Amino acid sequence: MNTFSISQAASSEIQRIFDRSECLEPVATLYEAADSGHLIKAMSDGTKTTEELTAAIVGKRFEEVASALRQLKMSLRVWAAERADYPVEYLHEVSGITFGIDARIVEALHEYCLTFEDGQFFFKGMDNARHTLSSIPRRTK
Repeated sequence: MNTFSISQAASSEIQRIFDRSECLEPVATLYEAADSGHLIKAMSDGTKTTEELTAAIVGKRFEEVASALRQLKMSLRVWAAERADYPVEYLHEVSGITFGIDARIVEALHEYCLTFEDGQFFFKGMDNARHTLSSIPRRTK
């Protein structure tokens, strides 16, 4: 199976995460987080009341804010997890670091490099653009 690569900066940051964790046998796990700050700012431009904003955020008025929700900025995060929490088929070694992720994700990332710059993790592809997990195009068979 092809795997993604890891830059030296990302490898060093993951090792720092491992060192600060309380895991006995740490593995790296990737996940995405939504940064909704820009969305809240855009929604609170003075044209909506607090009640309307609250209703939109909790989903009562999802239809009205659906396009704004699709514009959430995603960021890639890496955290340390305990090796024992993952079945062996989810453990993949990449550049000396064990990741606890599904094999399908590893395969989808095989042309990407996990990078750490300016305090952020991201994948850099052949297009040299920054990607999160959700921004990587899905391959068709």
